[in-house]
Amino acid sequence: MTVDIAFVGAGGIASKHLEHLTGNDRANVAAVCDIDEDAADEWASTHDATAYYDWEVLFDEADFDAVFVCVPPFAHEGQELRAIEEGVDLFVEKPLALDRDYAREVEHALERSDVITQVGHHFRYLDCVEHARELVGDRTLATVYGQWVGGVPGGDGHWWRSREQSGGQVVEQSTHVFDLVRYFGGDVERVAAEGDLRVREDVLDFPDAVAATLHHDDGLPSQVTTSAASPSGDVGVTLVGDGVHLDLRVHENVCEGVVDGEDVHFEGENDGHHTEVDEFVAAVDEGDASRCRSPYGDAVQTFATTLAVSEAVDQEGKLEVSL
Repeated sequence: MTVDIAFVGAGGIASKHLEHLTGNDRANVAAVCDIDEDAADEWASTHDATAYYDWEVLFDEADFDAVFVCVPPFAHEGQELRAIEEGVDLFVEKPLALDRDYAREVEHALERSDVITQVGHHFRYLDCVEHARELVGDRTLATVYGQWVGGVPGGDGHWWRSREQSGGQVVEQSTHVFDLVRYFGGDVERVAAEGDLRVREDVLDFPDAVAATLHHDDGLPSQVTTSAASPSGDVGVTLVGDGVHLDLRVHENVCEGVVDGEDVHFEGENDGHHTEVDEFVAAVDEGDASRCRSPYGDAVQTFATTLAVSEAVDQEGKLEVSL
C-alpha cells in the first residue's frame, strides 16, 4: 500500500519533511496547502501533487490517508479537529498551539477516535537517544538536566520573535529539550522558573534566558536552562543515576559518559526528522500506532510543561502542570 499524504503548511520544517518524502517508496504526497501560493505551487510541482491555498478547501476536495500539519503555533485553527472528524491519521509539528484549550479539545476528540498521531519531537528518534535508553534500562535516575542555548531565528518581523505568535523560546524551541527530559524522567507534576530579557531586547518580547526546575511524578528533580542570547549553540541532556552518567549532545547525535565504570562513546548516524517521518508513514501503512514515539496524548504533557514554565516566569512562582 502507498500512503497518500497531504500537507497543511509548506514552510521551513514542512520543506524538510517534503524533501525527505521524495525518497520514501511507501509515501505519495497528494496535496500541498499553504497561504503562500508560491510555496504550495513549488512543492506540489515537486511531488506531482495538487496545490491548495486554503486548508478547508483541501479537506473538502482532496483524498488522502494522512495529513502533516506544519503551521506556526498561532495558526492552529481547526486542522487537527477536521482530520480527526474525517478519520485521517495526523502528524503535527510542535508546539501543539499557543494555549491549553485548543490542545485539550484535540486530545478529547482523539480519545473518541482511532486516528494514529505523531508530534514532531524528533529528538526521540535519534540513534544516540535510543542508545541511551538501552543503557539506562530500568536503572533509577537521580536527576536529569538539559539545555537549549543558541541565537534568535528568523529575520526582522519573523513570527518566532513575538510571544503572541510563537509562545516564546521555551514553548516553541526548547520544547525539544523539555520533551527529552520527560522521555527519560517521566511526567512533570510542578515547576518553578526564573527568566529575564537581558541581551536581545532589540528583537524579542520574551525572556532570552530561562532557568526551570521540574518536579516529576515519582519525585525525580530535573532542570532545563534555555537561552536565545548566545552566538553559538549548545543543545543536550545529561542523565545521572545508578551507575550511569551520560551526556547526550543531540545536535551531534552523540552519547558519551560512564556506565558501570566503563567509558561510553557512541555516535549515531540518523537524522531524527527523517526517522520520525519514516516511522509515521510505516505506522499509517501498517495500522501500528506503537511505532509513533510521541503521540499527541503524550506530547500534550510536554506542551503543558512548557506553558507552565513560561507562566511561572511571569508569576515568579511555582505552578502545578495541568491541561
